[in-house]
Amino acid sequence: MTVLLTQLFGMIGGTLMALAVLPVAAKSPWQKAAALLDGLIKTNDSGLAVLVAQDGEILFEKGYGLADREHDIAVTAQTTFRIGSITKQFTASAVLKLQEEGKLSVNDKLSKYIPDFPRGDEVSLRHLLTHTSGIHNYTDEPDFVSRVTNATTTEAIIEEIKNDSFDFDPGTKWRYDNSGYLLLGYIVEKVSGQSYGDFLHKNFFQPLGMTNTGVYRAHPGLPNEALGYSLGRSASTWIFWGEGFCLGNRRFEKALNWNMSWAGGAGALYSTVEDLDRWNEGVFNGRVLDAASLKAAFTPVKMPFWERTAFAIAFNERGIGYGFGWLVSRRRGLQEISHSGGLHGFKSCLLRVPDEKFTVVVLANALPGRWKADPDRLARKLVDIYLRRQARAPANR
Repeated sequence: MTVLLTQLFGMIGGTLMALAVLPVAAKSPWQKAAALLDGLIKTNDSGLAVLVAQDGEILFEKGYGLADREHDIAVTAQTTFRIGSITKQFTASAVLKLQEEGKLSVNDKLSKYIPDFPRGDEVSLRHLLTHTSGIHNYTDEPDFVSRVTNATTTEAIIEEIKNDSFDFDPGTKWRYDNSGYLLLGYIVEKVSGQSYGDFLHKNFFQPLGMTNTGVYRAHPGLPNEALGYSLGRSASTWIFWGEGFCLGNRRFEKALNWNMSWAGGAGALYSTVEDLDRWNEGVFNGRVLDAASLKAAFTPVKMPFWERTAFAIAFNERGIGYGFGWLVSRRRGLQEISHSGGLHGFKSCLLRVPDEKFTVVVLANALPGRWKADPDRLARKLVDIYLRRQARAPANR
């Protein structure tokens, strides 16, 4: 009996030892992405749409949370979100397209298009594209939030901008400026003879198959629309270029609902993760602009050392700069070309790693929202997950 027990325990021990040395299957990038995102959005929270693609192949695509909390409508990959300042790369591309057609030059002076604009003969379109014009940012006006729910026109906003003093002399400093891109959207209309939305539709959206992208208008019938929420509208918040953090334990409420006539070429578009992936594929495969235009767009404007340092600290990026409507930076030795967007109720990030033909899109319908669900933060984590091993995984079904 003792011998049998000894043999039995020996067999069990040997089996356990054998099991202990068996290799543990490594998680695929898809599994890691799912582990990062699953459970991140709480029940009844506003949501996220996420897409990861490489070489034109979707590797991960999923919606989380609710697009409409009142009607319990879930976020999907087809949900439309307001994308805020991601709009700027479309505006910049429109200007460059018109330059390719010989209809304008980025070196033109603002006074050519708005003759009575103060100091317009000192400001070039290049200054507007690179946030170096010194024109005061109209969204920084103290009463902006109290008026943003009412309808306006681009012309009316421009008249108000004319009355503001310059923040600095054109070309001497860098400061993020929605006024510059609002003016550029107006110039696109004036030069092309089309509305801003019609120009984008004809030249970009239709050729690229972007059927769920356009200038946002508040009307019934926009398909699969995400409504905007805030983690406590009355909460103390810090917001910088769409970054929002809520202080205190707050609940999601309906966000301040912008009338997007205030945004124009600075931020008026809506889109989906799939359409923004189509956009990146078009841009980086030469179907939107020619090589010379792209080189200009992705060349960061020169900044004084202290401004460049402050910029890098603010965005937690090294080697960061701003071209024409795109942020250009380096992480882990790879170039990233990206832009974020934010307005009350919405936060977005569109990112490309050109050397790896890799795109990440994260769209959220909350600002301020939960820090762990911040699109910029999640986009960089997904880059790290997928490009660390250069492994592929099938798209989520």
